[in-house]
Amino acid sequence: MADEKTPDEGAVEKAGRWVADLAEKVMVNGVGPITGSVTWAEDRLSRRQGADYKAPGDDERRSPEDMQDDIDAVVARLIRESVAAAGTQGFVTGLGGLLTAGVTIPANVAASLAVNMRMAGAIAHLRGWDIRDPHVRTVAMMLAIGMSAQNVLASFGVKVGQKFGEQMIKKIPITVIRAINKKAGTHLVAKYGTKRAAITLAKGVPILGGIVGGAVDAGATAVIGRATDKALRDGTLRAEEQK
Repeated sequence: MADEKTPDEGAVEKAGRWVADLAEKVMVNGVGPITGSVTWAEDRLSRRQGADYKAPGDDERRSPEDMQDDIDAVVARLIRESVAAAGTQGFVTGLGGLLTAGVTIPANVAASLAVNMRMAGAIAHLRGWDIRDPHVRTVAMMLAIGMSAQNVLASFGVKVGQKFGEQMIKKIPITVIRAINKKAGTHLVAKYGTKRAAITLAKGVPILGGIVGGAVDAGATAVIGRATDKALRDGTLRAEEQK
């Protein structure tokens, strides 16, 4: 039948669902020993600002632009903490074990994804994005998953990495893709259709499409953290999406 899925396509969908569910867990609610992205980010911001800290929703809370120095410092701290977590074997093994029930993904890959997604969600929140929005979570998820995607796909039996990118990219408004391209210095590599494309950061930092390496380590976390902050830092994507 025309609508029958190939084994690869079925595996891609399964991988996509697992990754999207993981993103929601770690960004919104937290999982196991780690709190959600917003809780974590706000805790670190409050430590930075002390008595001057105002919680989200407080009328006296300053905009991300007005808090840029504080937010820059907090983002740097979030990246350092994530790098430390990704490099701690006991933490990675324990967290990964909580995430892999019912799937064949290695614990270290699952834990690395969780650490990176939480970091990306926290950075997005501090830069003024609402990670309760599924589109925002998908952007943060893709920024976080880049270097681990190859391992995730392999765990689900998928051989063609590009298919995963095609599945995930369809969830993001084209205006957001264009804004990522514009702001982060990325280029769009059109592989299918005219309105969707895989995203690849310049200077060899993969997000989707052309995925290389498959590194799952603290070094990858540091690269992903810096790339995520560069992509999200001044609200350009949010403003362009609303046009």
